[in-house]
Amino acid sequence: MRLFLKSLLAVLLAISSVVPAFAAETRVVPANQASAIFFYYTVSGDTCYSGAKPKAHITTQPAHGTVTTAWKGFRMGKEAGKCAGKSMHGTLVVYRPAAGYHGPDKVSVVFSEQQGNDYFVRPREFTANITVK
Repeated sequence: MRLFLKSLLAVLLAISSVVPAFAAETRVVPANQASAIFFYYTVSGDTCYSGAKPKAHITTQPAHGTVTTAWKGFRMGKEAGKCAGKSMHGTLVVYRPAAGYHGPDKVSVVFSEQQGNDYFVRPREFTANITVK
């Protein structure tokens, strides 16, 4: 029972510190080159645990380019309080417009992940309305 409560508490902390989902963000990216459009990670503020690698599912493929994901390491900044300087990992989402394309595009990604003993963090969807200039 004690292990169950600790696991449940860890999951609740992880859920509360997940980067919040947003309805739609606007991104302006340069033509003919890859650009980072999202960086998704979770972290527990109490333990500085960075969470498991989430599954990224592209729900809206771009009509005028491609999107890829990569698991990347980074260090937490000063704003992370006691977690500042800690090594973490997150999923980088990169958009590359089709060669010579200029104009609007759109990408949506759903992240889902497992925390602890088979507890799942609620899936989060991120949408980017992209303008290629």
